[in-house]
Amino acid sequence: MFTIFWLIKRQLIFVPFFIITLFLLFPIKKYVHFGELNNQPIRNNELKILTYNIRYANDNKDLRSLENYIHQKDIDIAFFHEIYTRQWRSKEIFLAERYNAAFDLIGISSKYPIINEQKIILPGNGFACMVDIQKDQDIIRCFSIYLEPMNLSKNLFKANSLKHFEGNLELITEKLIKGFQKHQVQIDLLSKYIKESPYPVLVCGDLNSVPLSYEYFTLKKDLTDVFEESGKGLGWTFYDYYYPIRIDYIFASNSFTPMQCYVDKTITISDHYPVLATLKLN
Repeated sequence: MFTIFWLIKRQLIFVPFFIITLFLLFPIKKYVHFGELNNQPIRNNELKILTYNIRYANDNKDLRSLENYIHQKDIDIAFFHEIYTRQWRSKEIFLAERYNAAFDLIGISSKYPIINEQKIILPGNGFACMVDIQKDQDIIRCFSIYLEPMNLSKNLFKANSLKHFEGNLELITEKLIKGFQKHQVQIDLLSKYIKESPYPVLVCGDLNSVPLSYEYFTLKKDLTDVFEESGKGLGWTFYDYYYPIRIDYIFASNSFTPMQCYVDKTITISDHYPVLATLKLN
């Protein structure tokens, strides 16, 4: 990572070659898939999952729109990030007819009973929770995670001159290094909880990291990236900067078979897009 940033700083010509190298070294299916969505009704042993960073949506119009969307898509389990927890505290405010758990900036909403819930304390400004959901005779352990934000202002990506760009790049590099260091501690702690689960596992959230990161590959050691296995279309989930990136994920243990996964770019109440998936519980 240090070498990459040094090369970019020293010679901007490395940037296009670096991008090309990434796509040559890593499968493109982490980012894009071709094919049509399957709109057939799901079967009894299948689940529809949603993960969505809603960026503190608090406008009643946005919340009603999101509720209608969840009902329309018939979502079984929804994972939310950057929430106002008071949206869940009142049974009259948001998704009142469902089973809900919320801690700090994260929440999980389920069609099925939540029989256990726990806040996971992460160092820094990362957030996570764990809930057990009872579906018929099965128990599913669900993790909703939001790793440390990088706090990169869009103004840092504007530069009027090469000297200005180099100054911004130093600050970007410093923020990224600090963020990645915190992520490593946070994801290592979370992976211990995941490994200890006696039940099938779903891990959904905003990693604030791309699919070439330590955070991503740490989770991939024990879990499947559902979009990589069954994705349709483009996988970009965050679009607020000058280029879209993929930082929101659905991971599943081998008790699940990914049927399909896609990013819905028709929903724009946040600077993220929701990620939806259909999984078969084996």
